[in-house]
Amino acid sequence: MATTRFHFAALLKKVNPSDERLEVAQDRPGEVRDWLKDHEFATKSPHSRLSGSYARDTAILDIKDVDVLVFLPDDQLDRTPNAVLLEVKKVLDGYPGANVETSGQRRSVRMDFPDENLRLDIVPVVAKDGLEKQLSVPDRPAAKWIKSDPLGYAERLSRVNQKNNGKLVPLVKLVKAWRDVQMKVRRPKSYVLEVMALYAVENGDITLNGESTARNLADFFSHIAAKYADLMENGKESPRIPDPMIPTNLITKHWDRSHFETFMRRIREADKAAQNALKTDDDDAASAEWAKVFGEYWPTADEAKAEAKKQAQVAAVAPGKTKVTNTGGVAGYGSAGTIATAATSFHGGHRSGDDSDA
Repeated sequence: MATTRFHFAALLKKVNPSDERLEVAQDRPGEVRDWLKDHEFATKSPHSRLSGSYARDTAILDIKDVDVLVFLPDDQLDRTPNAVLLEVKKVLDGYPGANVETSGQRRSVRMDFPDENLRLDIVPVVAKDGLEKQLSVPDRPAAKWIKSDPLGYAERLSRVNQKNNGKLVPLVKLVKAWRDVQMKVRRPKSYVLEVMALYAVENGDITLNGESTARNLADFFSHIAAKYADLMENGKESPRIPDPMIPTNLITKHWDRSHFETFMRRIREADKAAQNALKTDDDDAASAEWAKVFGEYWPTADEAKAEAKKQAQVAAVAPGKTKVTNTGGVAGYGSAGTIATAATSFHGGHRSGDDSDA
């Protein structure tokens, strides 16, 4: 299957957010931080950081949700989550071009920017024990502050990705793209898929290093199909998947059983198609099987050929010194190939390196 790797390289470029979308997602949080500063809203160093799939570089397509952690003084823990969230909303009310809401929000203030089709979730947090420890975040329905560790999770994901030569992040993106094609409704959250992939790699259930992107993805489908086969056939619940940083919390406690069953049917279909693709030596036949998995996202033969040409040109720049990038393609000498979750400052710091679900 000589051309399959070029199909996957082109596919990853297709599902990666565009530069224009990245710019919007990068600029807005800094502008909101400046607004809070200008309105004398009290925060504590490091004042703010990005969180969620955008910050972890696992977002795909049009970035529509960006999470922004806003660090508050420790004494805010003496107040109710509702009071804190309402105060944040009051300060943000009147922000140009934004609709600001707390209704329906559990832990954040939602800022919708309809002209840009972008949403910011502003999450007030308290880092009483420092950034290396779990944060306190508001839980409105429970009327209390609860523990969360999004920064620790981002670091963990980054470490595992780097240990596996930058192959975990592309796997996560491909799984999300498959989900978007195959499950328009009854779809699992992006964070759940991300954690499934993380656990599979950490536990040694799938091996990324030394294998192709196609094999990585096929192994993931096979692993999940086997792991939850008995639950699918004989159970009545959904999987009980623990939070990577706070194992007593379940990230799937709201996953409806019927939605899980839909997920498993699509997993089994993807597993069958992926195995068929890997077995054949016919490039066209393999491509047809992968097209069943990715639908309209799957690159055409011409797009794969164009990607092959681009990679050949880049490789020619520094023979023997090329690197594999996070998207599965080839980069010239000196190019970066890993992800990072960067801190932001109150004064317009930015991400380097979805869905707002973690």
